[in-house]
Amino acid sequence: MPESIVEERSKSKVREENIYSHFVTLYNDDYNTFEHVENCLMKICGMSLLQAKKTALKAHTRGSAVCYKGSLEACETIAEKLSAQNLTVSVN
Repeated sequence: MPESIVEERSKSKVREENIYSHFVTLYNDDYNTFEHVENCLMKICGMSLLQAKKTALKAHTRGSAVCYKGSLEACETIAEKLSAQNLTVSVN
């Protein structure tokens, strides 16, 4: 691959990371079912079923998992919607 293309992709990735400097963390709990968590992640965070399953499992096994990245405003909106579904989340 030509160096200019690699360099442009690298710059693009840095710009993307700067845009999405905030994220929503989903925490494990003892009362929500996997099905409920997965459905919320698909509906609210726009994940595919596979992504939702992986994220729910990661939160279950590690205690938490990032479920959304975006602007502060977008993360706050997502966190509010997930909280309204009785999921435990934080915005970082």
